[in-house]
Amino acid sequence: MIFYYSLALLAALSWSIASLISTDITRVLGSIAFNRIRLIVVSLMLIFYASITQSWNTIKIEYLNAIIFSGVIGIFLGDSFLFMALKRIGPRRNNILFSLAAPFTLILNIFYLNQTMNSKEIIGCIIVFVGVVIAITYGDNKKNKHRWEIIEGSIKIGILMGILAALCQAIGLIMMKPILNQGADPIASAALRTLIATFLLSFTFFSFSNNKKNIYDYKIILKIILSGFLGMALGMSLLLIALQKGDAGIVATLSSTSPIMILLILWIMTKKIPSFGAWCGTFVAVFGTALIFIN
Repeated sequence: MIFYYSLALLAALSWSIASLISTDITRVLGSIAFNRIRLIVVSLMLIFYASITQSWNTIKIEYLNAIIFSGVIGIFLGDSFLFMALKRIGPRRNNILFSLAAPFTLILNIFYLNQTMNSKEIIGCIIVFVGVVIAITYGDNKKNKHRWEIIEGSIKIGILMGILAALCQAIGLIMMKPILNQGADPIASAALRTLIATFLLSFTFFSFSNNKKNIYDYKIILKIILSGFLGMALGMSLLLIALQKGDAGIVATLSSTSPIMILLILWIMTKKIPSFGAWCGTFVAVFGTALIFIN
């Protein structure tokens, strides 16, 4: 069992590294252009994997509405907001904001799946919110001027984008829950969701002015491929393998430790210790997530 829980931690590590790789690219290309190329790459990876495993036959016609709407909200809007926030506020703040997806998912369960919240889950939601507030408000370190800690533009807009990203991701997952319970393969479903989002994002190539279109080179393309592979292909696969054998609550909690991973990586890469407020807020938020999932 320890092996499968280790895979959940590796999934969190994969997402953390992908987030750090993505930060610099989004600030060079712009969040929309980066996400457009990234989703094309990820779509090809997921389609290839689903074809090898022959899991397309698990997708029934009646599942398509849920998959389409989940793709539009969870990936097209959710990932767009996620990388808009990443570009503005950096990976540490972005990842801690994304932990709000846990309480959002729990609350949406009440309205969409008619589930109820117990006292532990309510306390967990409150703790996550408090942790996010602490990490954002008291997480800055004036001595740390690394590019990953720099705020580009308005921090308020960045925070709003991060909150919307967490909400869209939660909505997308909730919409997928019923069809996954009915037997739809997660990878095949993810491939279709990603393909739908890629199709919609392709129109942004004509809708948004692209003043940076001449800066693409092989290094940037390789980083985008690596980010997509680590963030979705590898991270998602590790999580699914862990969920097959491990306790779902423990796996979900361990995989949500990416904000802590981010702090550790920042410490190693920048040689500067993140602020006390960043550590406190991050651990509080992860603890609140644990209360939500381990029930």
